[in-house]
Amino acid sequence: MYKKHSYEERLLAVKKCLEGIPIKTVGRELGINHHCVAEWYSRYQLDGSEGLLKRPCKHANFAEKRKIVCEYAKKGVPLHQICAKHHVSQHAVKSWTRIFRQGGYEALRNIIPQGTNHKGMGRPKKKEPVTELEKLQRENELLRAENAYLKKLRALMIEKESHAIKTKP
Repeated sequence: MYKKHSYEERLLAVKKCLEGIPIKTVGRELGINHHCVAEWYSRYQLDGSEGLLKRPCKHANFAEKRKIVCEYAKKGVPLHQICAKHHVSQHAVKSWTRIFRQGGYEALRNIIPQGTNHKGMGRPKKKEPVTELEKLQRENELLRAENAYLKKLRALMIEKESHAIKTKP
């Protein structure tokens, strides 16, 4: 499970790295994924202790995504360095790279941001009955549904009772 780490935890991990302890060892000692430690270390080297503060989500445009994917997939720049340099998450870079490998740069352009509502998707809004006739028709539908439910419930109860009578010694 993903755990968010405090500023103090990040700073402690980076200080251990600065003391010369290998990143993987620091991660193992603190119970933190060594990839996170490597990213924090890179961010610290670029921006100092400010680089370890939480950042708002960055929504990269097509040009930025293309540049980042090119650095990661084609030039082989380590993921943690790219994330620190461009202020994006590892998950985003991996996702963009996967999309690029499947469909090329054009597929990156067509990514739909999460959380956006698309026309025609989702549950249609309920329309309140306007006229007296519509209100009565709606009430009639509800009563029919209730009646059908009660009939089914009664049939199930009778079946259960008859089953209980048959199984009695």
